[in-house]
Amino acid sequence: MLHVTYLLGAALSIAALIITIRGCSPAEAPASGDSSQAIVELGRRLFYDRRLSANGQIACATCHRQELGFSDGRPVPIGAAGVLLRRNAPGLFNSGELASLTWANPDIRSLEQQIARALFVTDPPEMGVAGYEIIVIDRLRADRGYIRQFTAAFPADADPFTWSRITEALAAFVRSLAARNTPYDRYVYHGERAALSESARRGMALFFSPGLACGHCHVDIAPPHRATPPRWSDLAYVATGVGQSADRGLAEYTENPADAYRFRVPPLRNVAVTAPYMHDGSLPTLEAVIRFYESGGRQGAGAEPERAAARHPLIAGFVLSDEERRDLIAFLEALTDTEALQNPAFADPFRVK
Repeated sequence: MLHVTYLLGAALSIAALIITIRGCSPAEAPASGDSSQAIVELGRRLFYDRRLSANGQIACATCHRQELGFSDGRPVPIGAAGVLLRRNAPGLFNSGELASLTWANPDIRSLEQQIARALFVTDPPEMGVAGYEIIVIDRLRADRGYIRQFTAAFPADADPFTWSRITEALAAFVRSLAARNTPYDRYVYHGERAALSESARRGMALFFSPGLACGHCHVDIAPPHRATPPRWSDLAYVATGVGQSADRGLAEYTENPADAYRFRVPPLRNVAVTAPYMHDGSLPTLEAVIRFYESGGRQGAGAEPERAAARHPLIAGFVLSDEERRDLIAFLEALTDTEALQNPAFADPFRVK
């Protein structure tokens, strides 16, 4: 069996500091890292509830659909105000294990921070809650089911209907979204020889080969003693040259010209169902992504000279036959946890009978 496991000496620490957005300070992650099932279930209901947006038009689940790995299938999402957002909606499975959560904002390092941003950011608005905080809280408080759930989740609170508790519950639900039973996992970590097809095994060898070097950035991180599952990303910010937008990525936050067009390397679990790809959704299929890297970061890239100049040296191109390209796609498809995509514990509670 081909074992492709990269052991890192020290796990990245996850920052627990919560940014303040529009005067609202969300709760920090529970110190133990453990949330009660009542909090998770409350977060699940809030995640799927359109009443959480200011105008009642969208829910968190509008941009994060379970069957799509909790991505949304669009190049970029549409916010509550009907305005296109700037960057592609990432999938959420296993995101509770990540130390960086966005395409290019290094300050967002906890789910609480990211959720608060989605709720209250105004340029452009996502959930559009800023300025409507009391209205949305009163809307939720009027639901008897929520009264029972908030009380069960936070029994010590005199009034649990606060934005800090809402953020905590949503983060607890997102942390529960585990996808750890892919054919790759069963093949490499559980010794199931039949879990991967011959094509997928050939594709795995290509993926981790020096010639393609996909595994240089999309690392199968397996801490000592398999404490946590692989994340399929080294979480670095890399300039590949991809993109058709004027988005300058990490440089917008650091104001360092050397960071122009650098974006976070995305994890790859369930990548086969999270199209379209890249920070701006500019590559529609896995084949398009592979051909982009085959071209050395030219096919599907923007025309700006500085974008090309910023490309990482590893984005140098390679040659694949049609069969090898199919094998590589077969391997990427083997990173899909089909059970997680259908797990009723993650599904819309408003539709469950």
